[in-house]
Amino acid sequence: MLGRQMLLLFLLCSVLCAPALSQVYTWVDENGQKHFGSQPPASQRGAESVSIIQGYVAERQASAPAAPAQNTAASAAPSPGTLSKQEMCKSALRWTASDLENLKELAEARKEAGRITAAEYAEGQKNLAGVEERITRQGCLTSSGEDRQRYECLSKGAGVLVCSGLAAAAMEEATDEARMRAQKR
Repeated sequence: MLGRQMLLLFLLCSVLCAPALSQVYTWVDENGQKHFGSQPPASQRGAESVSIIQGYVAERQASAPAAPAQNTAASAAPSPGTLSKQEMCKSALRWTASDLENLKELAEARKEAGRITAAEYAEGQKNLAGVEERITRQGCLTSSGEDRQRYECLSKGAGVLVCSGLAAAAMEEATDEARMRAQKR
């Protein structure tokens, strides 16, 4: 049983540490276009390694056109509750996009390593696409109850697997399986 727990701990650590082992390079091509990639280009000599801070997604500074000033009460600043919900949804969508990309890369690596079959990979990609379709800004803004709690969880960067309950279910299933194996011995 202790071996099973250690295996689960090792798997969890390896999944969490995998992004830290990746490297990103940046370079400017002959047209002046800046590029990023996981490998430096063979034809470019000016590629630089980029330091990545895990778990941080930079905010885009979009310059919005200035709105004409209005003196009506309806044009007043949004209430703090509304603003915080908008910010929460923005954060949830940003973290979810990052998490789904990581899950897709992890699935690809597992398929290439022969740890999952092509059918399992295809099913996983289909499920991830379904998650992408279901987690929307509008869905977040209008969410309530349990759905709202999931979006709040996502906004904190806990990840799709944790916030959906799939990670807990998998751990519970593994614990039950280990318990049954221990009883058979």
